[in-house]
Amino acid sequence: MIVKNSFIIELLQNTAILLAFAMLYENFWVKNEDSKGISAKILIGLILSGIGILLMFTPWELVPGIVFDTRSVMISISGLFFGPIPTLITMTITSLVRLFIGGDGQWMGIAVIISSGTIGLSWRFFRPNWRKYNNYLELLAMGILVHIVMSLCAFLLPSDQIISTLRTIALPLIFIYSPATMLLGIIMLKQYNNAQNSIAQLKLIESERKFTQILDSGNIVSLLLNKDGSIKYCNSYFLRVTGYTKDEVIGKNWFKIFIPDDITNRVFQIFSDSINSNNIVENYENMILSKNNERLYISWYNTLLHSESKEITGVACIGVNITKNKVYETELEEKNREYEQINRKLIEAKEKAEESDRLKSAFLANMSHEIRTPMNGILGFSELLKAPNLSGKNQQEYIQLIEKAGIRMLNIINDIIDLSKIESGQMSLSISEIEVNDTLDYTYYLFKQEAIKKGLQFSLKNKLPSNQTIILTDKEKIFAILTNLVKNAIKYTDEGTIEFGCKKKSGYVEFFVTDTGLGISKDKQKKIFERFIQADIEDKMARQGAGLGLSISKAYAELLGGKIWVESEKGTGSTFYFTLPYNTEPNENKVVGEVISKENADKKTENMNILIVDDDKTSEILISTFIKEVSQKIIAATTGIEAVEMCRKNPDIDLILMDIQMPVMNGYEATRQIRKFNEDVIIIAQTAFAFSSDREKALEAGCNDYISKPIDKNELLALIKKYVK
Repeated sequence: MIVKNSFIIELLQNTAILLAFAMLYENFWVKNEDSKGISAKILIGLILSGIGILLMFTPWELVPGIVFDTRSVMISISGLFFGPIPTLITMTITSLVRLFIGGDGQWMGIAVIISSGTIGLSWRFFRPNWRKYNNYLELLAMGILVHIVMSLCAFLLPSDQIISTLRTIALPLIFIYSPATMLLGIIMLKQYNNAQNSIAQLKLIESERKFTQILDSGNIVSLLLNKDGSIKYCNSYFLRVTGYTKDEVIGKNWFKIFIPDDITNRVFQIFSDSINSNNIVENYENMILSKNNERLYISWYNTLLHSESKEITGVACIGVNITKNKVYETELEEKNREYEQINRKLIEAKEKAEESDRLKSAFLANMSHEIRTPMNGILGFSELLKAPNLSGKNQQEYIQLIEKAGIRMLNIINDIIDLSKIESGQMSLSISEIEVNDTLDYTYYLFKQEAIKKGLQFSLKNKLPSNQTIILTDKEKIFAILTNLVKNAIKYTDEGTIEFGCKKKSGYVEFFVTDTGLGISKDKQKKIFERFIQADIEDKMARQGAGLGLSISKAYAELLGGKIWVESEKGTGSTFYFTLPYNTEPNENKVVGEVISKENADKKTENMNILIVDDDKTSEILISTFIKEVSQKIIAATTGIEAVEMCRKNPDIDLILMDIQMPVMNGYEATRQIRKFNEDVIIIAQTAFAFSSDREKALEAGCNDYISKPIDKNELLALIKKYVK
């Protein structure tokens, strides 16, 4: 009888402790669980640990030697309701206390603590919606799982106690502990639901308070509409802006008074559908009519109103009068369109600038390659010429290769110079009568062998009638355009035909060059005439060239009053066209270039005294070799100062070839010094500079003429003969 009373008392003690545990949840945790800080969670964990220890020290005994307490119920429910930090603290502290108590069941007791807390936390994490659906079954299932695991922990007892313990605890675990877990969970779940309802009620009260304040505000429109659309309430601001009195609108249908007749039925239908579906549009703008039919624009916020039984009773509407804003919006939209156009132009300008920078970088890289490649040939074969016992055949072959590389490099440099002149506006024209058919014939015979050598059919078609073949234009510019186009046709045509020629049309001559080569894709047909673009085009099959020919040709054609374009299909070939005005009368507006006269070309020059002024020994030897046939007396100077002194000592010098770029005293200054005491000597500037401004500087300094490097022998001799006395 004493044992039975003790059992009941201890069971009631455990029950009381669990109820205290539930009260702790209700009063200190559930109402503001989300806002709990780490310190609060630690404090709750310590309190729960105290409850767990209290349970361990108030066990109840079913049979002698087997002691029960409800720590498994408490710790599993703690994991489910209190979360990780309080539960982990409880598991840790109670496990340490159980270890301190010792005894045969210490490892089983520790295992029960850890497994119960782990199952509770896992259920919270993996079953987050357990409160919403079948929560009683969820709690019972968790209780059964906790205490099945608890029975398995009995295997941690001494082997002679396992079977007897399992037989003793099996029924209590199933019929007492599992339902106890469920019942404790139900109590705490009700506490949770009550707390949530209390919070919701407070929020509702606060919402109603704020809504009331909004309705009473004097600077916004406030309305309450019944389900049938009648006006239940409106504030004074609404009456002021619409011009109505309260008696004129209260109880009247909102849609019939304030919505235009042509859309009244449609808008009311939308309102009714929103009421019936319990889903009203919260934010929207619309136009309403005032008492004097003035259009007012209101931006609304709407919310449905419900009775205590959750039935919809009407709609609360608050709005802002945005009529003035609409006027500004129209103006702003216009401004925005202007700004968008400006932004597009700025973006286009930025993209063009970036593209230009990229293309220039590609152009410089291409120039480096194009200049270094022929230079490599010149230096390499020059070195091979030094080899002893070199055969005459090899010697001539190397010389031809050096000459070919030199011509290639000179063409590149000339293209760069021409492009610079074009961009700086210094390109002048030499207008004269030219025979178009002769220019075409010369171009044909110039490239005929090159085309035949490549296996191409090369032909000249559609020349001008013999009585219409002379026009006024710049012969060199036309020849440069034709040369560029024909060279490109040969370069990019591996098999097939190339045809070129011209036709006379109304007021102009149209030239054409047609090939059956690689062709040009549509997206590149305009770009190929732009400066630097060629250097950036990929897949050029590693063909030589700086890629400036077409941009120079375009500039020449436009300078002469014409235009240039291409018609092409990728893989089927191309036809390039350019036009020139059919001028037969001199045009006084054109700048006529200076042509070297040959009237004195046959005069005797054998006894000329010539001074070569050049700081480069190689250039001096080359020039001396060129002019031996016109002069037997040649002297040399390496600086401007030395040149001035030689002129003083040799007043019989007939002609000076003056280099411009020299150390100590340059050619300009040396010329000025010589002119102070000798006005008659002929001075010809010779320099690697090739701009028209450099020629003007030379003439201003006192030079008679100008020749650019690399110097052509025939051009130099013709220039000398021009000034023979």
